[in-house]
Amino acid sequence: MKRIVKYMPMLLVLMLLSLGSGFFQKTEAQAGTFSVKGIWVSCFEYADLGLNDKSESEFRTNANRLFANIKANGCNTVYFHVRSYDDAIYPSSVTGWSTRISKSGKALPYDPLKILIDYSHKYGIQFHAWMNPYRVTQKKVLDPASAETVKRIVAQVKEIVTKYKVDGIHFDDYFYPTNEKKYNKVKKADRMKNVNEMVRKVYQTVKAKSSRLEFGISPAGGIDYCEKIGADVKTWMSQAGYVDYIVPQIYWSDEYIMEGVKTALFSERLAEWRSYNVRDIPMYIGLALYKAGYSLKEDPGWKKRNNNIASQLALIRAGNSEGYVLFSYLNLYHSVASKEVTNYLTAIGSMKLNKKKKTLRAGKTFKLRATLNPTRLRGRTVKWKSSNKKIATVTKTGKIKAKKKGKVTIYASYGKLKKKCVVKVLAKKKSRK
Repeated sequence: MKRIVKYMPMLLVLMLLSLGSGFFQKTEAQAGTFSVKGIWVSCFEYADLGLNDKSESEFRTNANRLFANIKANGCNTVYFHVRSYDDAIYPSSVTGWSTRISKSGKALPYDPLKILIDYSHKYGIQFHAWMNPYRVTQKKVLDPASAETVKRIVAQVKEIVTKYKVDGIHFDDYFYPTNEKKYNKVKKADRMKNVNEMVRKVYQTVKAKSSRLEFGISPAGGIDYCEKIGADVKTWMSQAGYVDYIVPQIYWSDEYIMEGVKTALFSERLAEWRSYNVRDIPMYIGLALYKAGYSLKEDPGWKKRNNNIASQLALIRAGNSEGYVLFSYLNLYHSVASKEVTNYLTAIGSMKLNKKKKTLRAGKTFKLRATLNPTRLRGRTVKWKSSNKKIATVTKTGKIKAKKKGKVTIYASYGKLKKKCVVKVLAKKKSRK
């Protein structure tokens, strides 16, 4: 997932095509709403998450914490690694246990996948089983041209959708390898043909179980590179029967250095993907949270700015993309990315006051409370301001004190999140003699 590849410069015409097309004709409600706010959880994160070789009670405790945190970060969908190296994080009749979930590779006395799905749904989070279809090791893959390979992949997909209440099956960007000579001899057209055969059969297998189940793929961010390794993304986005959604991994900032020139590579790649999505299938954009805060020679924007993700979300909202997926979970808690994460949370966040209007007698007080969402924002300092301190004041904690008759607006703000409460102040009651 962290592959960074240099591509040929994007033609400006693609950007203009996207901007000028009907892709930006969605209503304000549609353009401003993310149907999917996703996060990838990788097999390489299991140990840090307390999911590797634990007792069932420990596993349950840590899984519950994981999904509570995913919810607290504003996500509603998780793409969870269940098959990383021709293996499984559950008892499988197709393949052996993942050593990422069981160090010895021996069967665990409980079913991790069932527990993970249960906790995911407990928090209202959709669970998509993330699979690397071909990879066996970092250097070895199953032969994509082999009928036995397709049969094996389809069998495991069928096993998952039959045994578990997943919401979908999800493939990532690893198709034909670039580091094995024997595969380099395979023509590009044949690569795409072989991969398409597998993708079609997986799609059919998923839909045979239930039409509500989804199958999607998160290809690499450069379309030329996708086709080179056999990912026929143009076909997937133009013809039915392949995928329900697509998650291009557009893992660059808009300050990428290409051939010595600063390039708005994220924006250009986003425009390119939109231009090829002629069937307008749901598109969720894969975002490189793992780069946030790091100094990268070829992509300095991730160090220079701490609002890359927030800015990218604004671009995603503006067009025919229905959501985003962050790579990956643990980066939400890396100190180097803390400012980027705060800006991300604010970008998807909201604020609610306990009162929009309030009537007070002069001399009386009232405590305004501001609730921030996602819940990870709660506890942050909200700023308060009165439009007229002569009529009413407000403290740093939101306590209003009415002073004299009139009308005043009390403002609450956190970053770009702002709310107001209109306070009508009545004169003091005259005391009875």
